[in-house]
Amino acid sequence: MNKKDTHKKVEETFKVLDTIDKVEVNHFFKHKVLQKIQAEKVEKKPVFSWFTLQLQLATLGIVLLLNIGTIFYAFNSSSQRDSSTSDIKTFAQEYSLQTDSSSILN
Repeated sequence: MNKKDTHKKVEETFKVLDTIDKVEVNHFFKHKVLQKIQAEKVEKKPVFSWFTLQLQLATLGIVLLLNIGTIFYAFNSSSQRDSSTSDIKTFAQEYSLQTDSSSILN
């Protein structure tokens, strides 16, 4: 095929596109289609349907209270610091974990 034949076929194709009439659609068509889609839509149950918002908030509150209590207990027991240090030393002595040498390979 040469350039003239190709050009002629392209022109004919564009002429066919000009002859296509505009389709008239009812202005409620979109609404009707969306209603049908909505009616056919299958509702999926949530996996954790029992874990409602109130239960989530209660769980969050309990976790926060436990965290606050733990932090308060850890930072406000200065007397425990001394005993925990001695407990660690006692543990190390009982299991022979303390050494006086600086060698790594004991």
